Amino acid sequence: MKRRIIDCHCHLGSYFNFYVPGHSPEDMIRSMDNTEVEMACISPHMSLTSDIVGGNAFMLETVQNHPDRFIGFFTYNPHFPDLMKTELDKAFKIKGVKGIKIHQGTHGTNLMNPSYRYLYDFANRYHLPILIHTWDLQTINEISVLSGEYTNATFIMGHFGAVPSNMIKAADVIKSRKNVVGDTTVSMMYEGNIEWLVSMVGADKVLYGTDMPFIDPRVCLGRVLASALSDSERERLLGQNIIRILEGVKDYEI
Repeated sequence: MKRRIIDCHCHLGSYFNFYVPGHSPEDMIRSMDNTEVEMACISPHMSLTSDIVGGNAFMLETVQNHPDRFIGFFTYNPHFPDLMKTELDKAFKIKGVKGIKIHQGTHGTNLMNPSYRYLYDFANRYHLPILIHTWDLQTINEISVLSGEYTNATFIMGHFGAVPSNMIKAADVIKSRKNVVGDTTVSMMYEGNIEWLVSMVGADKVLYGTDMPFIDPRVCLGRVLASALSDSERERLLGQNIIRILEGVKDYEI
């Protein structure tokens, strides 16, 4: 049986702050084909920075044009709560939209912003995964609190805390909550990092992510394939875990 690889953490499109090559849907599909990645979860750079409506529209267009390659993650900006309610309804009527993306860093806030509560309720109702930019201890602590309140949603710690010292704390939260997982989208790590993450939380609680097109996915995949994980652990990390989470998403009530 062919190995299934699903990338849980990708973006799309150009970035305002520096040049990112290979950022179009077609470029990303070529990269996915080169690394045998079946599907990728996407949240465009535009929605994380300058244009929340345009960015989410780009996500919807890409998912509809390539339904067998991309899974949509709706980006929520808490500074526009009324607009977000309307846009959420629009997005989740599209079959290929299966998750939420939060980047409180670029949106200049934190996870306890009261405007996020509508989103958490929505994710909890439909058992959605929420991919969160997890780069500091404050965010890790906030995920610990929120995951205990919204137990039907799955909280994905994108970047796993970013640096090894934070990852240890993130691992404590992941182990303590059934609905919290981490991904492999990391920029600064020690050798043997994949094995280390799995040793801390178990192979069922780590998802494969690359941050493509920010980071070359070939390097990210190589870290997993060349790791000392067992075949079973590798299969769960690369695809089975995120597939299980996505299969648990409830149909949106139109």
